[in-house]
Amino acid sequence: MAKFPTEATESVVVPVALADAYAFFWDVVGSARCIPGLDRCEKTTVADVYRFVFAERSTGPVSMCVTYTARYTGNGSDEIRFLGTGAAGDNTDVDGTIRFEPVDADRTRVTLRQALAPDTPVPRLLQGLIKSFVQGEAAQAVSTYLANVTQAIGSARA
Repeated sequence: MAKFPTEATESVVVPVALADAYAFFWDVVGSARCIPGLDRCEKTTVADVYRFVFAERSTGPVSMCVTYTARYTGNGSDEIRFLGTGAAGDNTDVDGTIRFEPVDADRTRVTLRQALAPDTPVPRLLQGLIKSFVQGEAAQAVSTYLANVTQAIGSARA
């Protein structure tokens, strides 16, 4: 299997105070509903560890279902980190940080940095073509996730 490490960083301003933005993301299962292509996010029996299983994706001859388990740690105020645990059945490495910065009393800048490295069943001849596709997909997923978060938070306030 070939690994295709990708990294994407994006920021968005959400219409809630910093503490509310932090609480939204600290509810990992709840905020995971905003992740595009996610089939399910489940809390494991280990504290602050969650398993993510995505819907199967196919591109040409390549078909895969991204799966990873991540431990979440937070400082309770302005940063949440997540790191893959390498659990049995995982096929993707993950490492990321969500940072929160107040814009004013009612708005918070959220910056998500996420690195993914899925094991991809790609023949050697196609690896060059697939690598740019995987990077584009990862960047689009982060952008869509933050747009979905903004919409979910806005809808909750309405």
